[in-house]
Amino acid sequence: MERDLTRLNNIKRVKQQLFNNAAISRADIARNTGLHKSTISSIFAELDQQGYIVHLGRGNSTEGGGRKPELFTINSHFGYVACFNITYDSLFVMFLYADGQEISFQRFPSQNHDILQVMDLINRELATAAKNNDTEHGLLGISFSIHAVVDQNKIIHSPYYATKGIDLQQYFADRYQVPVMIGNEANLAAIYERDYANQDSLANLVVLSIHRGPGIGVIANHKLFSGFRGMVGELGSVIIPNSRGKLQEVGDYISVDDLVNRVCQTVGYRFSSLEEFYQACTEPTAMAQQVLDGFADIVAQTLFNLQMLYGPERLFINSPLTENIPGLTGQIKVAAEKRKVQVPITSISGSKYVSLLGAGALMIRKVINLAEVNLQFQWSRGIG
Repeated sequence: MERDLTRLNNIKRVKQQLFNNAAISRADIARNTGLHKSTISSIFAELDQQGYIVHLGRGNSTEGGGRKPELFTINSHFGYVACFNITYDSLFVMFLYADGQEISFQRFPSQNHDILQVMDLINRELATAAKNNDTEHGLLGISFSIHAVVDQNKIIHSPYYATKGIDLQQYFADRYQVPVMIGNEANLAAIYERDYANQDSLANLVVLSIHRGPGIGVIANHKLFSGFRGMVGELGSVIIPNSRGKLQEVGDYISVDDLVNRVCQTVGYRFSSLEEFYQACTEPTAMAQQVLDGFADIVAQTLFNLQMLYGPERLFINSPLTENIPGLTGQIKVAAEKRKVQVPITSISGSKYVSLLGAGALMIRKVINLAEVNLQFQWSRGIG
């Protein structure tokens, strides 16, 4: 039993080296892991037979002119995972190879909040992906991101979609016979920051995600902390006194919609699209700037509270607002400094991608059995 456990741990260590290196030799894996070369050769034979390894050919010879080492990496075409982000007004779809690289990305409008129509669209996209499959094992898993309270892959409460008694995980697992995972959008944004973007290997971080409402994702000691029944991320449902002393949900005034509405009221004009709103905020009027300043101050106070509650090494903001309004991140940082926020604040770019990539990272870890090790995912778009 102990020998089997040691063997499994050694296999994980070798897989980790293959995943984290675009090209690596068996000798380098031996040096990095401390495993004997004979152990690595035995594991290589097993992983090679299973299809996990790509042979890259010979590398450069050693300084002493020795034999050129054979190089290897993880097989990206071992299979693919499907990722879906169900938002208030859209379905975002991304397919990733087994190494986390993008195959495709699309957005579909979905404004009637009919979960059955969304499921039909998901089935259509899965069928299209199957027809275009160029991998060895095809679909490995399906992962969902949703703006909802999620616990153990079950949607506990969704503010936008009535699930009509449908168990999404069970439905798609039965239909496609692959693992299915469902996660809260903010939690998955934190997973993205840990696995794709965190080059500093931060052990503790918090992502404040501001979309239709606010949510938070918490990484504590390198692991996602979602709390009892997955409720840690539900910042929008927190009730505190507002400026008039009345109790109000945080989601009422830290959201894209609220900021847009307040700027509209200030300028006396209703924007026809978010793009027009962002353009107006590029060179705002004095009154609109006051609204933006007030929003920055509220976000800064929220970041201070998150700093005191969770003790992160860094705070991240994931929002189309900071991504598309020039100067807003800077305003928040200035306000945060006044509020005594003592840790760095970073605005994530590519907000429409991050929870999809977080969902993909979780599923890839599951299907290649590397859930609890440090993996360095790479993505061709290079967002931050």
